[in-house]
Amino acid sequence: MNPEFCRAAHQTLGPVEVVVMEDSGRIVGVVPLHRANGWRGLLRGYTQVAQEVSDGFCFPVEDAYLGRVAHALARAGVWSVFFTHVGTGRTIRHCESGAVTKTYLVRHQPGDQDLWSALKERSRRFWSDTERCARRLNELPGAYQFHWQSPNPARDLDTLIRLKLDQYARTGKEGAALYQADHQAFLKALVSGQSDGFSAPLSVLYCGDVLIAAHLGLLGGGRLHYWFPVYEPGHAKYSPGKVLLAEIMKRSEQLGIQVIDFGEGHADYKETAASETHELAKVVMAWGARGAASMLPLRWEWRFSG
Repeated sequence: MNPEFCRAAHQTLGPVEVVVMEDSGRIVGVVPLHRANGWRGLLRGYTQVAQEVSDGFCFPVEDAYLGRVAHALARAGVWSVFFTHVGTGRTIRHCESGAVTKTYLVRHQPGDQDLWSALKERSRRFWSDTERCARRLNELPGAYQFHWQSPNPARDLDTLIRLKLDQYARTGKEGAALYQADHQAFLKALVSGQSDGFSAPLSVLYCGDVLIAAHLGLLGGGRLHYWFPVYEPGHAKYSPGKVLLAEIMKRSEQLGIQVIDFGEGHADYKETAASETHELAKVVMAWGARGAASMLPLRWEWRFSG
């Protein structure tokens, strides 16, 4: 949870409040939070920052203090917190788990030249099909051009959002967070701001002057979160989204990418490209009677949605 991510969320989605844990003047934990909407917020319930669009969350707390997080939050006036993704193998006191999901990632291994070359040995059919699509794209007028960072980010981000909303409409996700203007502004704030060790690269694939695939991700600490990929449906037979992913993987070494985290949700390219899967759980953390009370709306939501 990089400060730049939190700063962009603070500017566009509402105040980000940060709970800092100290022990004898030494900082041992930092938990950035957003006030929850509705009854949970009124009952001093919080969520991870940008919960509706963020596909993962971590709060840096030293292992020896993990069991004290809920108590520290309560002392700060935070009665409960909802996190969408917490590793199921990580035991934290005063946590109640909800639905479990699976996340996919591919990791650079010692001796690998880049992530794409390594994939050839692990998933030869996916690799060869994508290379064939790239050759077919290159036979079109203007061939294709890949840019790790878009040469025109404002225009291309607008195109990505439009294509993504069209995709949501086709697949029945009309209520997705990206329909909201403040979440679109949040993405724009991320693209326009970056710092040492953190960026929100907007990678694009053009065929001539037409954007045929794009991806907005988050890169920090050697991990690329594969966040908002999209392609132009008129070029679907060339699999431009897979070609774009291949171009990123080919440059993983020079870009300092050690891990690509595809996030949750099934997709063929995730299953094929991933070298690891992990189980994550939706978790609510609370302490004391007031925490239990503020958890009730979320407990009801989980019960009736299941």
